[in-house]
Amino acid sequence: MYKVAHVGLVVKDADQSSLFYQQILKCELVNSYQDERIKLVFLNSGGQIIELVQRLQESVPEQRTAGVVDHIAFEVEDVSAEMERLRAAGVTLLSDKPNSLGKSLQNFFFLGPDGERLEFIQGML
Repeated sequence: MYKVAHVGLVVKDADQSSLFYQQILKCELVNSYQDERIKLVFLNSGGQIIELVQRLQESVPEQRTAGVVDHIAFEVEDVSAEMERLRAAGVTLLSDKPNSLGKSLQNFFFLGPDGERLEFIQGML
């Protein structure tokens, strides 16, 4: 079995997205890289790395359909408290209250700065 090294997420503005992920999702900046083509920001989220990818030069516009990541989920201890914290911070929530997924899971979805779907989930998978 291979360990996932990181998940790459294309963003419009790496600096803006990095601030969101650090301030709202409490990720830690690990590394960054930039050249004339691309800007990369690597963030640690509980031992997993999220790579923010900003294309500075568009060579060929990419049309991605199948294979697109639907969302990124973050494990939290109190999904209701986190929902209220995000609501107070002005983050766009995709539901009014957490969803129950069986007996042991609760979750809700919200949007990141580029409209990416993010999820907070509480409980055991």
